[in-house]
Amino acid sequence: MILIELVFDVAPDRRDDVVALAARTTRATHQEKGWVLYRFSTDIELPNRFVLTELWESEESLKAHFTGQAFRSFFAELPPGGSFVSSKSWQGPLADYTPPTPSA
Repeated sequence: MILIELVFDVAPDRRDDVVALAARTTRATHQEKGWVLYRFSTDIELPNRFVLTELWESEESLKAHFTGQAFRSFFAELPPGGSFVSSKSWQGPLADYTPPTPSA
């Protein structure tokens, strides 16, 4: 499994454009093989900060995504005026996990 977190800020006046672009990109990515999780979210304290969280079954699936239309269109259509914040990635096996029950 490969987990990626990409964080970026958008210009306030382009936020709605990025929301629409993120929705299109998510729908297109969900048609690809090998995705497990592909989600855009925003920071509740910084509404113009977006976080893209991706989980892929394999490097092969991720490489196919990088050459696919959804990935290329996202970066081609991303409005100017934003900034890259951070990117992290992890690779390795995941195992089923049951979280502890919260105490009342």
